[in-house]
Amino acid sequence: MADGYPLWLKLVLRLERTIGGTVESAVHSDAYFDLLAELNRTKRTVTNTTESLSRRVLHLANLPAGTDVRRMREQLAGVERRLIQLSKELDGQRASSHAER
Repeated sequence: MADGYPLWLKLVLRLERTIGGTVESAVHSDAYFDLLAELNRTKRTVTNTTESLSRRVLHLANLPAGTDVRRMREQLAGVERRLIQLSKELDGQRASSHAER
């Protein structure tokens, strides 16, 4: 450690100098982006297949799936928005009826 750097850092820096250029050129290549796009498509396909299968299994067991819960939350949020709107309208009617007295 005469130059102030720990041994592990010296090794990491030497490794980075050795393979850094090769890795950088690889991740900027068309082949890398093609591979990345294909991996994303494969991931999406696997995710959709898994979600579809789990949804069917849950429905067979008469249990709600994630899509059912999401739909229910959206409906509940709509009901809450409508309730707030009606409360504001009722408050406005009460205020105008008190002002008339």
